[in-house]
Amino acid sequence: MSKVEGPPDEEVTPENGKADLQDIINQVGLGPAQIFWGVLGGGIWLADGAELLLVSSVTRSLQTEWHLTSYMKGIIVSAVYLGILIGNYSSGPFSQRFGRREMVIASYSGIFLCGILSCVSASALEFLAIRFVGGFFIGLGQPAWLAISSEVTPPAWRISMSACTQSLFVFGELYVSFVIMMDDMTMQALHWRVLLRLCALPSLCLTTLSMIYLNESPVFLAQKGRIKEARMVVETMARQNQTMPSTLSFRQPRVRQPDASLLSQMRRQMAVVFHRSSFVPTLVLMGTCFTVNMIYFGSLFAFPQVLPTLMHGHAASQLLVGALWELPGMALGWLLGMYAPRKTGLKVYLTALSCFLLCFIIGVHDEQSKLLKAMLYIGYYGVKSTPNIAFIIAFQMSVELYPTEARTMGSGLCLASGRLAAMIAPMVYECIVGWTGGFLPFFVLMAAFTVGNLYMVDLMPETSTLKHDDEISKDSPEKPVHVV
Repeated sequence: MSKVEGPPDEEVTPENGKADLQDIINQVGLGPAQIFWGVLGGGIWLADGAELLLVSSVTRSLQTEWHLTSYMKGIIVSAVYLGILIGNYSSGPFSQRFGRREMVIASYSGIFLCGILSCVSASALEFLAIRFVGGFFIGLGQPAWLAISSEVTPPAWRISMSACTQSLFVFGELYVSFVIMMDDMTMQALHWRVLLRLCALPSLCLTTLSMIYLNESPVFLAQKGRIKEARMVVETMARQNQTMPSTLSFRQPRVRQPDASLLSQMRRQMAVVFHRSSFVPTLVLMGTCFTVNMIYFGSLFAFPQVLPTLMHGHAASQLLVGALWELPGMALGWLLGMYAPRKTGLKVYLTALSCFLLCFIIGVHDEQSKLLKAMLYIGYYGVKSTPNIAFIIAFQMSVELYPTEARTMGSGLCLASGRLAAMIAPMVYECIVGWTGGFLPFFVLMAAFTVGNLYMVDLMPETSTLKHDDEISKDSPEKPVHVV
């Protein structure tokens, strides 16, 4: 699928259109077109998984080589998440101004360049600065891809698309786990510079392929008034899926004049996201993303530190097994997203995760007891698996909750709140270990987060059935549904 370049756009008024663009995309259906988009755009999750697990895993080697304190080790990882947070927040206005596709390609390119530069770092501060920039590029592409995914997939299959592309995060982890196993099974003396070079390769491949084959979202093109380009993308989708909609003439969405600056565009999008009708749901969804990221990325940092002491001699292989256990979590998230209300899926995840955290906390107390050892492994695998349910459902809700104009901003804010949690999680872990002398209080705190989040879920609307003004035909008798 090549980048579309069409002739000058024609002027199309709402009266000239014959159908809604989303209706035409629904007729095109699900097929190879979405697979192309999923691999090329959703590969941002693969690059994300590879980079984040690698940075968390090599901090012990960095600490040894540069004589770092525990707090400095946590700050290095936190800097990556701070970059992701800023990238998530910036993605909204940049994507709306320059395009979702361009942000995805910029993300891949930046991740590759920072991976290569960081492997020649001469000091901890230099490494920290480069990883911060790399985190920014990771964050830049995620909301852009979530918007594309929602806009090119029929509504009935959006949660499946989200689950499949987010599972690429696991494959990024598997790639890094395998590379680490080949280097040092005990994870005590990793050759981190070589590992960084190897883990930059996926981003290089994705950059090249996306520049050649990745298309822009037709919904974005239509909103910008680029009607012929949008129609050509839909035609390409139809050919690849071997379906032909009844018409390719669609009603053009309302086109706003471009803002004079990114700042003014950002203010307008923020006004939509924090409108009084969506203010509380936005805060709750941001809190949900904060919780799941605190638990997942806190554990992602903690497990490489504690597994060498809990699972002697095979810590690296347990990292690989733990990554594999994320796939059942993805599958369960897909099933709940397809066949259960969004809020029900979140409640299932929070209940299960609290139980697995309890199993892990109890299981570390006695290595001689087979029952407690089994609880340790069950808790570890469960904590690795269940957060993926929330990633699928909550991220999908973050694009369903907002209209097209503010979709990347709303999604970016939700992701940014999660990255705030991911940013502070390593420091929270190191502080708790420093204050208490052990890691268990950290997991007790995570369990408290799950219980608190469980009480907030009912404050959100059921986004799977939510419609916005810009998604409803003027000729339709259906009235717009607003967030309440």
